[in-house]
Amino acid sequence: MDNKSSDVNNILISIAIVIILITFGVRASNNMIGTTMPLLAKKLFNFNNTKIGLLATIFMGFTFIMSNFINTKIKSKTRKKLFIISSIIYTLTFPLFYMSNQITIWLVAALAGFTIGALMPNLITSAGLFEDRRIRERMLAIYSLSLSTSLLIGPAIEGFILRYYTLRQSFLFFTIISALVPVLSPFLRFPDEDHESKIDTSFGKILKNNGFKVALLNNLTYQVPFAFILTFDGIYAENVFHASNSIAILLYSVFFITSFLGRLLLAIRPPSNIKLLIETSVTLTIIGLIVAFLSPNIYIFVVALLILGIPHGFTYTLSIITLSRTFDINLRNAANSYFFSTMMVIGAILPSLLGILVDITSLRIGFIAILPIIIAVFYVTEIYSRKTKELKVY
Repeated sequence: MDNKSSDVNNILISIAIVIILITFGVRASNNMIGTTMPLLAKKLFNFNNTKIGLLATIFMGFTFIMSNFINTKIKSKTRKKLFIISSIIYTLTFPLFYMSNQITIWLVAALAGFTIGALMPNLITSAGLFEDRRIRERMLAIYSLSLSTSLLIGPAIEGFILRYYTLRQSFLFFTIISALVPVLSPFLRFPDEDHESKIDTSFGKILKNNGFKVALLNNLTYQVPFAFILTFDGIYAENVFHASNSIAILLYSVFFITSFLGRLLLAIRPPSNIKLLIETSVTLTIIGLIVAFLSPNIYIFVVALLILGIPHGFTYTLSIITLSRTFDINLRNAANSYFFSTMMVIGAILPSLLGILVDITSLRIGFIAILPIIIAVFYVTEIYSRKTKELKVY
């Protein structure tokens, strides 16, 4: 019995290591594109805020195309092949960013986004392939914690690199990190084909589930401020507080410190009452945005980022756990893919709209101007969360 238990633990540890390392390779490098591409476009190609927002829209829009129209329609065995091929192409986009100009950067952004659409949804599904609820939710929290670890370490690495090298050259260094994905991709678990045969996985079928609505709306409450922070935080720090390239990038690590701690808490103790944590996250988001708006110096702005990091850590994790609780295993890939792709299409639209908002108003006012959207989305989330009994378990 002890030997059997030991074998099971060893298997779980092996699965966790593969998920952690692939997740780190994907998310650290993917976040690097999201934060460095705007600076590259502004400093080297003289893009205005609207163009920068549109570039981010292209990047995330092609992620949506892959995740929504391709990944949801193919079987598990084919998805694994697609995952491996996409991981190779994704890694090759980093040298292409290094060589890009004001025209080719649009094409490289589209290619990088397209391949990401095959990587991220399958990581979520792989992390959730456990029948036992507590093991499944702990593994999902570990996956989510790996995202935060990536977002914490990645900017710190890049901040160090930018002390000695250029924005362009930083893409070459992150080729090494992204290479973790194709190296380990053959070892990632995918669902059995039997679970996916003759099942209605249409978007209409998935959308009828209140858990999907809660997961999507809950994530949207933080997606708006996160899109703003991801796209304009570095530029805001440079323009308003006169921070250097290195400090501007390192601020993202400050933001992700509390995100990491929030996800670590959920990994140690999977949540019983998701609804309560959703409400807590929205409250902290509102407080953090107000503090960012009022910040008279970079030190108070750091406090705002620390506050905003907590709901960032909670929100996404709570959404994917909600999906795992409210969908059977045969529908989880479709639910995860539609969740991720819908999140991407919203994320693709947001930077352009936020770029226009910033051009019309200012970077500072942007922090407060998005509050009504967050409050309105939270109100609708509350309506559906009351109808979803799986949000609270004992």
